[in-house]
Amino acid sequence: MNQPQIEMRKVKNFFLQPLLQARIGIYYILLSIGFTIVLFLLVYRDFHEFYQLVLELTDLREEVTEILQEHISGMLGWVLTIFSIFLFATVALSVYFTHHLVGPTYAFRRHISNLCHGNYASRVTLRQKDAFIEVAEDLNHLAETLEEGRRKES
Repeated sequence: MNQPQIEMRKVKNFFLQPLLQARIGIYYILLSIGFTIVLFLLVYRDFHEFYQLVLELTDLREEVTEILQEHISGMLGWVLTIFSIFLFATVALSVYFTHHLVGPTYAFRRHISNLCHGNYASRVTLRQKDAFIEVAEDLNHLAETLEEGRRKES
C-alpha cells in the first residue's frame, strides 16, 4: 500500500458516522453564527450611534463618511478571514472530538458480538483519548467473569 492510500484511509477513519458528526458540526456552526449575529448587531448599533454623534459634532460629513467606509471595508476583510478560519477549525474539531465519541461504539459492538458467540477471551481496547474508557473496563471485567465461569463449568 503506498503513502497516499494510507493517508486517505486515516482520513476516512475519522468519519465513522458522517451524518451524526456532520449534525454535531452544524449545531456548533449554527450556534456560532447566532452568537456572531447578536454580537454584530450590538457592535453595529453602538457604532451607528457613535457615527451619528460624530456627524452632529462636525461639518465634515462627506470626509467622515469616506474615512469610516474605508475603515469598515478594511476591517470586513479581516472579519471574513477570521470567520473562515473559525469555520474550518469548528468543523475540524467537531470531527475530531466526535470521532473519539463514536469510535468506541464500534469496539463495544464487536466485543459484545464476540461475547454472544462465546468468545469470552475477547477484550475491548480503546485509544487513550477515547471516551467511555470506564465502560470498556467494565465490559472487559464482564468478559473475565464470563471466562472464569466457563472454566469453572468445565
